[in-house]
Amino acid sequence: MHTTQEVEYIIACNRFEEAENKGLKLTQGQMETNIWLHNEGINLDFVIETARSFPDSRTFIISNGVHKGFYIYSTQKRVCFKLVNKTKEFTHAESA
Repeated sequence: MHTTQEVEYIIACNRFEEAENKGLKLTQGQMETNIWLHNEGINLDFVIETARSFPDSRTFIISNGVHKGFYIYSTQKRVCFKLVNKTKEFTHAESA
């Protein structure tokens, strides 16, 4: 089950720029991206439903690192959400 976590728009833009500079941005249509989406259990129906809230919805995928994740954002509304998988179990160290 997925939910969203709001990320401040300016902070998200900085994360996106940093990810691009480090080569961590995944591009839609690439096999690597499809594998990442599958491994992360991204529910594309949920993504589509969430994206309908914005007239200019866009996505950004950070493949690794501290800010790893699938982001949906709108430049017009200056808002960003990160998908959070509620069913993914955390290790003891991650939950501490």
